[in-house]
Amino acid sequence: MDSTSIRDSYDAVADAYAQGFTADLATKPLDRSMLTAFSEQIPKDGPVADVGCGPAQVACFLDDLGVPVLGVDVSPGMVKVAQARRPGLDVRVGSMLDLPVGNEELAGVVAFYSLIHLRAEERSRVYAEFARVLRPGGLVLAAFHAGEEVRRRDSWFNRPVTLDFFALRPDEVAAGLIGAGFTVQATLMREPYPGEADTERAYLLARKM
Repeated sequence: MDSTSIRDSYDAVADAYAQGFTADLATKPLDRSMLTAFSEQIPKDGPVADVGCGPAQVACFLDDLGVPVLGVDVSPGMVKVAQARRPGLDVRVGSMLDLPVGNEELAGVVAFYSLIHLRAEERSRVYAEFARVLRPGGLVLAAFHAGEEVRRRDSWFNRPVTLDFFALRPDEVAAGLIGAGFTVQATLMREPYPGEADTERAYLLARKM
């Protein structure tokens, strides 16, 4: 998918999406556990970027844990929602393919369901971008739908969108990160929680060498 379609689609649903997903971590104990474990293992001398942050539910959770965090999203509408949700939170418009941070500036990167709109060649570029912005020893925590299916949405929250959702094989994500200079620290799989889409979820924690 091109970034314009992703941006325009999420701009179109930003307010409705925020109402539906802002509090969803409250019902996802494994998500909270993975984020907490991530926060306890990142280097202590740098911030974390929540990439594809949407309404910043993950960024706010990390902020509540005392983690210095910034949000990045390609959708200005989502950035506006995130800034309204938590005034003072550093939220920036930007692409995962060209993150608006300097070389080795970050201690960690969280990518919760943001890799799923990218094709394989784009994901390889994103893994290299994660390596660029992370300090040695920095961590990536990615969450995604597991599998090989592609789902297309032309409507979401009763609004027209153009979005492809790619389920990803955990071994392929791991191989891509390893190729970009990471070592995989942990992989977790879970079944969907009540009310979620009917896909298996995967979490992958990797450290920059």
